[in-house]
Amino acid sequence: MGISRRLITYIGGLVLLVGAFHVLHQSRRVSFVTEGSLTASPSASVDEEGYREDPCASLGGFEDVFVIVRTGSNEVYKKLPPLLNTTLPCFRHYGIWSDLEEEFAGLHIADALDEIDPSLVEQHSDFEYYRYLQEHGRGAVSSDEVAGWTDAPNTKWGRDTPAWKLDKWKFIPVAKKAYRKNPTSKWYIFIEGDTYVLWASLLAWLSDIDASQPYYIGRQMNLGTELFAYGGAGIIISNPAMELLVEQHTTDPDGYNELTINQWAGDFILSAVMSDAGVDLSPAWPTLEGEMPSTLDLKSMSSKGHRLWCYYAGSYHHMTADDIYSYYDFERKWTSEVKYHFPYSGI
Repeated sequence: MGISRRLITYIGGLVLLVGAFHVLHQSRRVSFVTEGSLTASPSASVDEEGYREDPCASLGGFEDVFVIVRTGSNEVYKKLPPLLNTTLPCFRHYGIWSDLEEEFAGLHIADALDEIDPSLVEQHSDFEYYRYLQEHGRGAVSSDEVAGWTDAPNTKWGRDTPAWKLDKWKFIPVAKKAYRKNPTSKWYIFIEGDTYVLWASLLAWLSDIDASQPYYIGRQMNLGTELFAYGGAGIIISNPAMELLVEQHTTDPDGYNELTINQWAGDFILSAVMSDAGVDLSPAWPTLEGEMPSTLDLKSMSSKGHRLWCYYAGSYHHMTADDIYSYYDFERKWTSEVKYHFPYSGI
């Protein structure tokens, strides 16, 4: 199912944006959330230059979206604060799922894995870390051990860490939980803790797509000859497609568990269920991007023959906390002063 992409060619804004980003990068005005300090939603602020903007004001269509945050207990304290201090609380409908149920900054983080077949959880080695977490809680693994996972080698099964092995099991459960929690949302958008979504641009882009049709949208990746949507860039599923996903998985949960055992990528498993449900991937690169802006060649060409910087910028991945806060301020200033949605040329 193809998706038309709106071309944006306002290159003159580049000079303004580079200058604005330099200023904003030097002086962020967003404080880090800590346990117990999170406010209910972002509020309008005034900076030393008189800039004032409600961070939620430009998000037309946010009431139609359910945001699914997939994370892990090993990264909650590092990666959730930037999301919670920027635009995530603008959304009326969102859920945060991890491998450990806990409270963080006054919010409930739910267990993503508590409905998986108990015999599988009790016996399979992928769940050894999960079992340990359930028994010992957050203190089950030391901060030094978690830090060491950063340097763990990549293998054909992905990064060789307990948290990575467990993560692939979360995709289908969180999809089902989100749909059950709010079965009327037009769009379900999966993100990770280090995904930065340019929500004003993304929601405007989605407004041109018929949410009443089954859509499975994402940054296309290959596993062999199979296409799937890369989770770190954000995965977008329309309501009809989510309903089909949930129904399809219930036809053969044991079969999909076996598939998950034999694959390394949970986002590929999600794609397999979608394919079995008759919903093919709608490729969304370069609107959804799996890397940081600083690593991109903005003069590269898309499959449509257009330069990267002519497209909507919708998401980036592998963003640090500083990156997220800087781009958040940058994007707010852009939408306040330039008044049109953010293209790659703005980088």
